[in-house]
Amino acid sequence: MKYGFRKPRKRPNNFIVLLLIALLAAGMRPAFAQTDSTVKVQIAKARLFFNFDTRGTFIQSKHINIFGVNAGVTFGEKRNRITAGYYWLGYGAARRLVNWRRILSNTLNLSYYTATDVRFMNFAYWHTAIRNKRWVLSTPLEVGIGNESTRFRDLFDGITSGSRKDYFIPLQVGVYGEYRALRWAGFNTQVGYRNALSSGELRKRFSGFYYSYGVNLYPETIWQDFRKWRKRKSKPQTLDNAARPVGS
Repeated sequence: MKYGFRKPRKRPNNFIVLLLIALLAAGMRPAFAQTDSTVKVQIAKARLFFNFDTRGTFIQSKHINIFGVNAGVTFGEKRNRITAGYYWLGYGAARRLVNWRRILSNTLNLSYYTATDVRFMNFAYWHTAIRNKRWVLSTPLEVGIGNESTRFRDLFDGITSGSRKDYFIPLQVGVYGEYRALRWAGFNTQVGYRNALSSGELRKRFSGFYYSYGVNLYPETIWQDFRKWRKRKSKPQTLDNAARPVGS
């Protein structure tokens, strides 16, 4: 000790510090490796997707198309789904929902018409009961919130004389089936029932059966086959030439 202070200790060699860190990391590796591998497997099984959804339904005994877009995630061995979507009535639905006979019977309302728009958000859980190489059978359970807005407009001037907006909660349950006819494409169909929870007449008008059908494409399989084809095409054709004897 000199002048009342302790002599500073000599710093350890950098090589020794690195060696201790390496040994410590090697001892902790098995515990972390198992956790990381589990997370990677779960992430690999979960996939994002996006699709268009067109459904046919009957409102007031009239056929109406409902268009929508869906996005969500699939997970699990049987590929269960959680989706969120946005739906709206198709073009021309407003004309079909108007009771023209009632309007034309009153000459005072001859120059007025109603424009009706129906839109709703939708959240769904798809439980997959059967999934194999050819068939998929799921049960979608859906709940959402939406509104029906009605505007009374003058047929000639285009002036809105009044409007009304009714809110509802669509509850839907259905059955979805899919058949993979080819490696790249298949067919699907869906049928279900929709109950619109509302305090007004909208519950009677918008509740009813719905259905859909279409063609499925499998872009993941298409992309895998394309990569395999490119890989086979890009292989050098030199193995046969190399195996031949010189001068032959």
